[in-house]
Amino acid sequence: MSEPIGSKVNPEKPFEGLDGRQNSATSDEAVTVTDLVDADEALGFLTNHPRAAEIAIQGTAILEDPVQLKKLIRKIDFTIAPLLAAVYFLQFLDKTTLSYTAVMGIRQDTHLVRQDYSDLSMLFYIGFLAAEFPTQYLAQHMSRLGLYLGVNIMLWGFVLGCHAACTSFAGLAICRTLLGVFESCVAPILVLIVAMWYKKEEQGRRVSWFYVCNSLTQIFGGLLAYGVSFANTKFASWRIFFLAIGAMTIVVGALVCIFLPNSPVKAKRFSDAEKVAALLRTKNNQSGTQNAHLKKAQVFETFKDIRVYLVCLCTLLSSIPNGGLSNFSSILLTTFGYSSRQALILSAPSGAIGAICVLGVGWCSDKWRDRSSVMLLCILPTILGAGLMIGLDPNGVPKNKAGLLAASFLTGTFGAAFMLLLAWNASNIAGHTKKVTINALTLISFAVGNILGTQTFQAKQAPGYISGKISIIATLGALCFVILVLRWYNDMLNKKNRRAVEGMSEGEKEELKEKMAFADQTDRRNVFFVYTH
Repeated sequence: MSEPIGSKVNPEKPFEGLDGRQNSATSDEAVTVTDLVDADEALGFLTNHPRAAEIAIQGTAILEDPVQLKKLIRKIDFTIAPLLAAVYFLQFLDKTTLSYTAVMGIRQDTHLVRQDYSDLSMLFYIGFLAAEFPTQYLAQHMSRLGLYLGVNIMLWGFVLGCHAACTSFAGLAICRTLLGVFESCVAPILVLIVAMWYKKEEQGRRVSWFYVCNSLTQIFGGLLAYGVSFANTKFASWRIFFLAIGAMTIVVGALVCIFLPNSPVKAKRFSDAEKVAALLRTKNNQSGTQNAHLKKAQVFETFKDIRVYLVCLCTLLSSIPNGGLSNFSSILLTTFGYSSRQALILSAPSGAIGAICVLGVGWCSDKWRDRSSVMLLCILPTILGAGLMIGLDPNGVPKNKAGLLAASFLTGTFGAAFMLLLAWNASNIAGHTKKVTINALTLISFAVGNILGTQTFQAKQAPGYISGKISIIATLGALCFVILVLRWYNDMLNKKNRRAVEGMSEGEKEELKEKMAFADQTDRRNVFFVYTH
C-alpha cells in the first residue's frame, strides 16, 4: 500500500502534500489549484480540519490494517449499495409500468389507438431529455446529492400514482412526461456516488449491484402484475398496480433523503478517521469526490473531447433496442402465441437471465480490468436472439413458439452493455463539472436512443414488428464497432500520458501526482490519469 500523502510528511500538517496551492522546490507545475473553491471538497476537509494530525494517524491505521479496511469497505457497501439498488429498482420498474399495464387493459380503458401507446412510451423520454442538463447542474450547485435524489424520487412516486386517475391519452401524456422529468437525475447521480466511494477496479461490480435491478424488476413487476390481474374489483387492476408502485416509490424516496450520504466528506454516520481512510483509499483514482462550483472551462473541454462523443454514440446505439424491448417485450410475447397473463409471468425468467448476466459482467470487468471486451460478450447473444425472432416469426406467424421464447430470453443480455458504459464514465472521467456534463450528455443520448427505439416498433407492422427486430441487429452491430474504436482511443491516451511523465524524476512524479489527486482537474489535464479500456 502506498503512503497516503507522499513520502515526506509534516506531522503538524499531514495533508500538506495534497495541497496543490503551494509551490515546490522541484517543479513550478506542482501548483495545480489556486483556491480551495476550485479544488475538490476533499482537499478543504483534509487541510482545514482542526484535528488533521490526529485523524491522519487514525485514517492511515485503518488503511494499513486489513481487518479495519475490510470493515470500512463493508460499511461503505451497506450504507450505499442497498439504497442505490432500491432507487434503480424502482426507477426501472416505474418506467416500465406501461409495458405491464399494456396487457392489463390500460389501452382499452383510456381509449388508446394506433400509435398512442408508442407515443406515450416516447413522451417519458421527451421529459427525460428536456430535464437532463438542468437537473444535473442543479444537483451540482446544491452539492447535497442524497437529499436532491430523494426529493425527486418522492415526486415521481406521486406522479406514478396519478396515472391511476387517467382516463384518456392526454392525462397519461402529462404523467409520462413528468415521470421522465423527475427520473432524469437518477443514473448520473448514482454514477457520481460510485466514483466518489470506490476504486476504479471496484466500480464495475458496484454499478452492477444497482443496475441488476433492471432485471430484477422484470421478475418482480411481472409477478406483481400477474397477481394484480386476478383482482376482482370494480377498480381496474392496472390502476391498482400504479397506486401500489407509486406508494412504494414515495417510501423509498423518504429513506434516501434520510440515509444516503451526500459525499464521503458529508457522511454523518462515518467518523472523521473513516472519512480520511475513504478519501485516501480512492486517491489514486485521480478523480476526487465533488465540487459545487460550476467550471466553464470543464464544460468546454467536455464538448471538445472526442471520447465524450464516442461514449454518447455507444449509449445511443445501445438505447435504441432498449426503447423498443422495454416497452414491447410483453406485447411481443403475445404475438408469439402466449396469453396476456402468460406474457406477464414469462418476464420473470427473462429477468433472471438478465440479472445473472449483469452480475457476471460486472464481476468480470473488474477482475479483468477490461470493460470493452466484456461489453462485446453481452451484446452478441442479443443480436442472435433478434435474428431468431425474425427467422422464426417472419410475418407475425410464429413457426416455433418455444424457439421464439428462447430468442426473447436471449435479447435480455445486452442491457449489461449500458451498465458497463456507466462504469466507464465512473472510471474514465475526472473534474466534477466534466463528470456532471458527460453524465448528462450520456443520459441525453440514452433518452434520444429510447425515443427512437419506441418508434421502431410500428403499430401498422403488428404482429410481426419486423422493423423493430431489424433495428436491434443493426444498432448493436454498429455498437460493437464503436466500442472497439473507443478502446483504441483510451489506450492511445494512456500511452500519451506515460510519455508526458518520462522526463520527470521520481520525486517530481510523486509530488505532482499527490497534488493532482484532489485538485478537481479533468482527466485530460492530468498526466497521471489512467483510462480503463
